[in-house]
Amino acid sequence: MSSVQEKMYDRRDSSLRFVNGPDELDFEWNEYKSSMAAMSCGHAVTPMSLTAWCRHLLSEGICKFTCPVERKDNKKKCDAEWPYTEVRRMALLTPEEKVEFEEKLARLAAGEYCDVKQLTEKEALISAGSA
Repeated sequence: MSSVQEKMYDRRDSSLRFVNGPDELDFEWNEYKSSMAAMSCGHAVTPMSLTAWCRHLLSEGICKFTCPVERKDNKKKCDAEWPYTEVRRMALLTPEEKVEFEEKLARLAAGEYCDVKQLTEKEALISAGSA
């Protein structure tokens, strides 16, 4: 069992739309105890499952947060893109998680938009030595 304290939605938060049903991002069957709230696309999440999903995307080098839930009407992936501000709020990111996510987002965005290439350790040492 993880020593991380589970994040829970405050049922008094009127800015959230609480829903009944399963946590649609709990792919590992963790059965988080928090109430479920709907993302902008309508799919139900808990702060923990949303954090885990978005952390997974970042670890795969993906800097866009998209909904992976299969739609019931056409069996296709929802694929709605969630803005980082929504993810940050709905995942109840801690200050440490915000730093972690934002540093990864910055690295990924720099690589995607600025044609930055990852240097090997040897290339980095050579580059640093010639500066």
